[in-house]
Amino acid sequence: MHNPNSNRMLWVLQGESAQLFEQLGTTFEQNTGDWITVTYQPDYLPSSLIANALKPHQTKQLLGQQYRHAIFDATAGFNLDAFAMLVGTLVKGSVLVLLLPKELSSWHDQDSLRWNESHNPINVPNFVAHLMETLAEFGVSINSTSLLKNALSIPPSLLMMADDTRDLAEQQVTLKQLLNSNKPINVLVAKRGRGKSALAGRFSHYQRCIVTAPNKSALTTFFTFAKPDTPFFAPDELIVQSKIDVADYLVIDEAAMIPLPMLEKLLQLAITNNCRVLLTTTVDGYEGTGQGFLLKLLSGKTCQYFHLHTPIRWQAGDMLEQFSDRLLLNGLLPQDDNPVISSLSTQYSKVERNDVDSLRSIFYLLKMAHYQTTLIDLRRLFDAQNLSVWQATIDNRQIAAALTLTEGNLPDELITQVWQGTRRPKGNLVAQSLVAHAGERLAAKLRSVRINRIAVMEAYRRQHIAKQLVQTICDHAKVQNNDFVSVSFAYSSSNYQFWTACGFVLVHVSSHKQASSGSYSVMALKPITQSGHLLTYKLKQKLQRNTYWLKDIIDLPFNDMIISDDSWLLSSDLDVNDLDELVGFAYFHRPFEASYAPLCRLNRYIQIHQQSSQASSFPVLSALLKSKNNQALVINSCQLAGKQALMQTIKHEVKTWLAKQASNAIFSEIVSKDN
Repeated sequence: MHNPNSNRMLWVLQGESAQLFEQLGTTFEQNTGDWITVTYQPDYLPSSLIANALKPHQTKQLLGQQYRHAIFDATAGFNLDAFAMLVGTLVKGSVLVLLLPKELSSWHDQDSLRWNESHNPINVPNFVAHLMETLAEFGVSINSTSLLKNALSIPPSLLMMADDTRDLAEQQVTLKQLLNSNKPINVLVAKRGRGKSALAGRFSHYQRCIVTAPNKSALTTFFTFAKPDTPFFAPDELIVQSKIDVADYLVIDEAAMIPLPMLEKLLQLAITNNCRVLLTTTVDGYEGTGQGFLLKLLSGKTCQYFHLHTPIRWQAGDMLEQFSDRLLLNGLLPQDDNPVISSLSTQYSKVERNDVDSLRSIFYLLKMAHYQTTLIDLRRLFDAQNLSVWQATIDNRQIAAALTLTEGNLPDELITQVWQGTRRPKGNLVAQSLVAHAGERLAAKLRSVRINRIAVMEAYRRQHIAKQLVQTICDHAKVQNNDFVSVSFAYSSSNYQFWTACGFVLVHVSSHKQASSGSYSVMALKPITQSGHLLTYKLKQKLQRNTYWLKDIIDLPFNDMIISDDSWLLSSDLDVNDLDELVGFAYFHRPFEASYAPLCRLNRYIQIHQQSSQASSFPVLSALLKSKNNQALVINSCQLAGKQALMQTIKHEVKTWLAKQASNAIFSEIVSKDN
C-alpha cells in the first residue's frame, strides 16, 4: 500500500473489525505466512487465523520469535507495547496489516483502561493526532472497507527480499571483541532485530555459560544459536541458589525487563563467585528506556559496552522500523551543549493538553530522567484525563517538565472501604495510601495535587529550575483551592533533600521496597490550607511516634530523616488511634505492616500493665515481634501452614483481646464508628 521499495510493508485499513477480517480472507489464503494476529476480539477471526491469535496482554509470548506477516487489530484498542513486540518479530519480506476503527474521532480506546483512572474506555484525540501525523510523515495511505474490493497482494520484489543473505559482518566483529574483553561486566546494547540474542548464543560456544532471562520462552533465538547443553535458571532461582559453580559467564538476556533489585543481586552473585557477566538489553520500547536503565544499574561498575547497529531480521533503512520508532518516540533528542544559565530567562507554564508537539518533547525529556518511563507513560501523557503537564522553557525550548494528578474529595463511604482494606479504586495513589497504610481518613477527604513525575535536562540541573517548577505547581494548587500538594518517591538521600528543600514534610514510609527500583517509597506533603496543615501535623506526629518500632522492619536512616519521639516510653502508650488501627487489623483487612507499630505497642502494653499470665494471650504475635518480623521463623516454630495462617492467628489473638475490652467506652465508640 506504500513505498514498494521497502523490505517490510505496512498496510493500514479502516473499518469494522469483523468486516475487515472477512474481506481480508482471500489475501491471507493467497499469501503464505504466519499471519500472527494481535486483537482484543479473537471471536471475529476467520478459522485460518485462530491458531496464531493473541490478545494484546499475551504478546510477551512473541519475544525471541520470528514470523512472516502479521495483523495488528487496533479497532477496539491500540496497545503500544503489543505493537512494539509484534513489529520486532517480523522478518524481511513481511507485511504488517494495521486495522483502525471506522470513526477515529468517536473511538473509545479500550487500551485506556490500563492507564487512565476510569472504569470505561475514553476518547484519545491526542494519540489519534500523533498516529495520523506519523502515517502522513511516511506517506502511508489509509484504505477504508468500501475500497477493499480485491485481495491485497504482496509484491514479488518483497518476496525476493525475504530470501536475501543476512549481513553478519558486524556480528562477527562484535563477537571477537567480546571474547577479547577482560572486564567483569560486558553489556551488549542494540535495538530490536539486531541479533543480540543470537550473538549471545554463539558466545556460549566459546565460554562456559549459564543463562537467565525474564522467562525461558524469550530465549528461543538464544537457544537456536547456543551450545545445546547451556543451563537455564530463572533469576529468582539463581538468587536463592546463591552459588554459580558451573560457569565462567552468566548471560542475562532481556535484562531491561528484570527488576533492578533482582539484577543487582544477580551481578553481586556473579562477582562473589568470580563469574563474569554478559548482559544484553534493548534501548527502547515496552521494557522501559534503556539509557536510564543502564545508567542506574551500571553506575560506578567496571564494564565494557558493545553495540550492534546493523539489523539482521530486516534490511537497514527499513520503513516499518522507522515508522515504529517515530510512533513509539524511540531514541533521544540531542542534548543542549550550550545551556543558557539565566533564571531570568526561564518561563514556567502549564502545557495545553492538545499541544501534541510539546507532549512529544516532554516524553523524550522524561525518558532521559526516568529509566522506568514506558509506552504506557506515553499514552498517559497524551490523553489521560486526570493529568496536568507543566514545563520550564528558555527561548521556547523545553528544559524541564512535570506531571501532576488531582486527588482526594472522595465520598465518606469509599474512604471507609479503603481504610478497611476492602476497596482500592483506580487513582488517588497518595490519598488512598495515607488512608490504607497511615490510617488517616482525612487524606482522601481533602482536595490535593500529586506531583507524579519531574525531570530536568542534565545541562540545566542544579540551577533551582526543578524547585521553581514545583513552586509554580504549588502556587497553582493554592489558586485551585487544594488543601495540600503531595509526592511519592523512591527514597534516596538526594531525593529526600530535594523535596524537603521544596517545603515538603515526610509523612509516611512504605514497609516494602519497590520491586522495580529496590528502594523504599516515601510520601511527603506540602500543606496549603489549615486543614492541610492539620493533616500534615497529624501524619508527621504519627510517623515520629512509630519510628521506634518501624526501624525493626524498614531499613532506612530514620535518625537522619525524623526527630524521634520518646512517647513510646510512656506507660499510657496505647491511645485511641492505636485502638482504631487495631480494630481495622483484627476485624477488617488492614495489612499487618500498616498496623505494625500499634501491634508493638499493644504487646508492650500487655506486658507492662497486665498480669504476666495474660501476656500469653499473644503467643504468636509476641514471637513474631520478638523475631523482628521474621515470619518464616515463626511459621516454622509455631507449625503454621503459611503466611495467611500466621496472619489469621494473630488477628484472632488481637480480636480476642479487643472483645474483652468491649465494656470500655472508648473502644465501643471506635467499633461503632468503623462499622
